[in-house]
Amino acid sequence: MKKIISYRQPTISVVIATFNSQNTIRKCLESVRNQDYDQKKIEIILADGGSQDKTLSIVEKYHPEIIDVPKDKQNAEYNKGEGLMRAKGEFVLMIDHDNVLPHKKWLENMLTPLLEHKEIVASETLRYHYDPKFSLLDRYFALFGAGDPLAFYLGKADRLSYIYEKYNLLGKAKHCGNYYIVKFDRSHIPTLGANGFLIRRKLLVENAKVSDGNFYHIDVNVDLIRKNFNTYAFIDDTIIHLTGYKKISSFLYRRKLFMEQFYLAPNKKRRYSVYTSKDKLKLLVYIFYSITFVKPTIDAIRGYIKVRDGAWFFHPVLAFSLCMIYGYTAIKSKLISL
Repeated sequence: MKKIISYRQPTISVVIATFNSQNTIRKCLESVRNQDYDQKKIEIILADGGSQDKTLSIVEKYHPEIIDVPKDKQNAEYNKGEGLMRAKGEFVLMIDHDNVLPHKKWLENMLTPLLEHKEIVASETLRYHYDPKFSLLDRYFALFGAGDPLAFYLGKADRLSYIYEKYNLLGKAKHCGNYYIVKFDRSHIPTLGANGFLIRRKLLVENAKVSDGNFYHIDVNVDLIRKNFNTYAFIDDTIIHLTGYKKISSFLYRRKLFMEQFYLAPNKKRRYSVYTSKDKLKLLVYIFYSITFVKPTIDAIRGYIKVRDGAWFFHPVLAFSLCMIYGYTAIKSKLISL
């Protein structure tokens, strides 16, 4: 891979949504400011939903621009959209407050394919960063490459599981040394856009619905791909995702709320769903897998052979638990609507 020094260094806007993020925001911003890149060309935009902890005092030393988002409107996606509309950089890096860039060349690696290939819309890492010292859930998410077994079994995860050696996700992939160039079909789109995503700003704001509360990280990529901006890069690198879930019950509760708010609410603005009518057979297969435990257990064993970590064996439990929660929530919503 060519060194970034051989190119001009374009301006980059780093957009981060925050709300009571004191536990992770320091590591996040420290990793941005430690990049081997001209810091004068990096602007950090924090869209904050009214943090009442130490978030705002912690971030002062990193000199971000802070956008105050109304508390009654704030959520991670809405805040990102507000931050994006204030961004001025040629490229926008979307990271979450619980993301950490794992090394000083990370931004260089992410930017290189975008500068080498004008047709590439955006780039993200091939995998999540795995560390045996992480919490159970963080290790599990990293190992499987998805925060949800449903996306994994529908084949729509956007990160590669450590079960596999080579790219086997959606899209037509071409290996180019340290990254893959992938072209997506408009009817088969993975869950792109979260946890470390570098994109051409002008192309995004001119061709996707990003204003007036319409920004959702997956949806804007669907907007682009359906307009034939369908070429992305997956870098042979990782990003740290420190979810902060200390209790499994908290994670399950958040998934229930997420489904109710973004997929089942009568006034939802989502333009994309992980599940579509074309996935009916795959959904039935996922339900069968989840309630029988057999396939998730086999996948856990396959993963354990690759990386010896007991977190793999949380997979059958989580697949079953989320299947029950999603089923209950969907049936309850249907009954209420009737």
